[in-house]
Amino acid sequence: MTDTKKNAYEKETAKVKVCSGHTRPVCHIAYSNIVDDSFWFVSSCHDGKPMLRNGETGDWVGTFEGHKGAVYCSQMDAMATKVVTASGDYSAKVWNALDGANLHTWAHPHYVKSCDWKGNQILTGSFDRNVRIFDAASYDAQPTIFLAHDSVVKAVYFSDNNMIITASETFIRLWDMRSPGAHTHHVEIPNLNSVEYVSSYGNVILAAHKKGVAFLDTASLREVHSVASTEDIECASLAPKGQLFAVGTKLKVKEYKIDGQELRSHKGHHGPVFHVRYDPTGNSFATAAEDGMIRIWPTSDLIESGVEK
Repeated sequence: MTDTKKNAYEKETAKVKVCSGHTRPVCHIAYSNIVDDSFWFVSSCHDGKPMLRNGETGDWVGTFEGHKGAVYCSQMDAMATKVVTASGDYSAKVWNALDGANLHTWAHPHYVKSCDWKGNQILTGSFDRNVRIFDAASYDAQPTIFLAHDSVVKAVYFSDNNMIITASETFIRLWDMRSPGAHTHHVEIPNLNSVEYVSSYGNVILAAHKKGVAFLDTASLREVHSVASTEDIECASLAPKGQLFAVGTKLKVKEYKIDGQELRSHKGHHGPVFHVRYDPTGNSFATAAEDGMIRIWPTSDLIESGVEK
């Protein structure tokens, strides 16, 4: 960004923003990469209408119309020109992010709970316990399918080094993409609520569970750090530079230093916070909640810098 645009962006980001428009609980936020000095995010919602928003302002850009059930997850491709969505209508859909057109639909035998996009490959995790790898450059090609867990696959990520990360309600597992279905490591985390894979800072997995957040090494799934909490943690996200992390609880949004020092506690949502994600600049983070609202919060670093004054 130019210095002028950066200063204007930081001043705008220092304000808490409320994004309305959804009519049911919002369960997932997916940010794009920074493309041509801009970025966006897609909100997934139980109303079945994922929305594209400007990542800097939170302004509505468009709605992807076509799902007939709740949308649980979405991801954008590297250039932010396409979106994949995972739905309770037994499908994953690919969309043109520029005009909202549905480009393709992949039918599944059960709810599709999670998805990810890397290069020309799309990954889905389903209530049927299977993971599927689709070819985004050849929609009609048959997917690679393997059984990943004994229960619903609630999170999937493409990792570096040809690995796939999957999570159920109890286990996180690593798989070798060069031999789909080849399981390499796993870790058991009871009461697992959300999993985030962060590639921008040392390839870290954040596992939010009932009483805290575990930081895992992606090569071995060994716990390298943990922060305990007296409140139930619904979700967690690590800032791009790794110095801060945010969590959502039943009613609050909190931000911490990486050592576990609590910096700020926010109220505003009227119901549990289901998902939290930092924007790619690390200056703000968005939360999605049962109340159907999205809120965008400035980071503690930005507030303390005095930008808002």
